[in-house]
Amino acid sequence: MPTAALPPLPAELPPAEPPPAEASPEARRDGAPPGERPLRIVARAGASASIVERDGHEVVAVHDPAGRLLFEYDAETGRGSLVAAGGLSLAAPGGDIDLVAGGAIRCWAAGEIAISSRSGATLGARAGERGATVRVTPERVTVAGGALAAVAERGDVRIAEARYEGRALTAVLERAHTTVGKLESIAGRVIARAEDLFQEVRELHQLRAGRLRALVEDVIELRGREVSVDAREDVSLDGQRINLG
Repeated sequence: MPTAALPPLPAELPPAEPPPAEASPEARRDGAPPGERPLRIVARAGASASIVERDGHEVVAVHDPAGRLLFEYDAETGRGSLVAAGGLSLAAPGGDIDLVAGGAIRCWAAGEIAISSRSGATLGARAGERGATVRVTPERVTVAGGALAAVAERGDVRIAEARYEGRALTAVLERAHTTVGKLESIAGRVIARAEDLFQEVRELHQLRAGRLRALVEDVIELRGREVSVDAREDVSLDGQRINLG
């Protein structure tokens, strides 16, 4: 199942032009840098706010004392951008944080993306009556949905205790190797088809059945140090020739 590629990491924003050295806390209406309207507000510490003409739009831009962009807002498109070169922290110690978008929400990073919670985390998708969720709590991980697909070159699953319940199971394997201490299977009917079947038992091979029937088209061969046939009633041998000894 192909997976959608994440969008490439955004290119680093070019540093904005630093404010003029003679800037003052007062609004400047003359001598503004090219590309900007003749209005620029500069704080004593050097941070500035200005209106920039960009692609025919008026953009409100805020820069730090070094001239690096912190925030910009395009009033015509309603799009805003918040930039923090040294890091960004969004906190609400006494309440919740809601991120709401009419379109998509995308998160990507050059490093790790970590999401953690004391109680639980839920990832869900819903369209009408169909929906799927992944729920993570300190006790368990729950995956629910109409279908589940996992595609990988290699996999490693380690479970101390597992249980499977289902109506049907289909497995297509080139090779399977299973090592178990004890295997117990309970089924109403088992049907096995193979080109060749080899079984090797070191000690005892016991079969208990109400009836036993073997249909062989060619040859049946039994070899052993001792062969014992015991029947409570009749034993019948039928063939064109019966050789004893």
